[in-house]
Amino acid sequence: MYIISNEKTLYKDLFTIQEAEIHQRGKHFRRVKIKKENAVAVLVFNRESNKIILTQQLRYPIADQHPEPLIEILAGKIDAGENPLHAALREAEEEIGYSIKPENIHLLLSCYPTPGYSSELFYIYYATVDNADKINQGGGMDSENEFIEVVEMGADEFYAQVKSGVLKDAKTYLAALYMLVHPSN
Repeated sequence: MYIISNEKTLYKDLFTIQEAEIHQRGKHFRRVKIKKENAVAVLVFNRESNKIILTQQLRYPIADQHPEPLIEILAGKIDAGENPLHAALREAEEEIGYSIKPENIHLLLSCYPTPGYSSELFYIYYATVDNADKINQGGGMDSENEFIEVVEMGADEFYAQVKSGVLKDAKTYLAALYMLVHPSN
């Protein structure tokens, strides 16, 4: 049993930082959390080219440890009032330029990527596309200062990079490992 008390906001901008007192097992201590919007991520496979469609972009929070742009599956936050599936379809158009048909996308899993300090919940999807589904060049939204490069990687190379540890993004690993364990999806 625990009690959370004296919760207060320390910072509010693109995300919110809150602090609270936790009372548990006769002790009380302070914890801090980051409140973030929930997010979606999509592992996209082009059936005609046999390629995984990925994004590559600078990730400032890790730039001191990983200065080169990070290769990852497409992802983005769920806007207020938006459902996860709609967010996944919207983000695919914005980031990689593909219009995914609703019948060609399904939820693999949802998970908390960093529950030790963040409230964010990720919905991870798998989608298939064909060349005709490509409607623009992708690259992200200028209004959000996104500078995304679309990367098409052969499926064999993608899974080899996952197995060898070359790719460094957790949601990308999780989606790929899920697909390796459940290949019928």
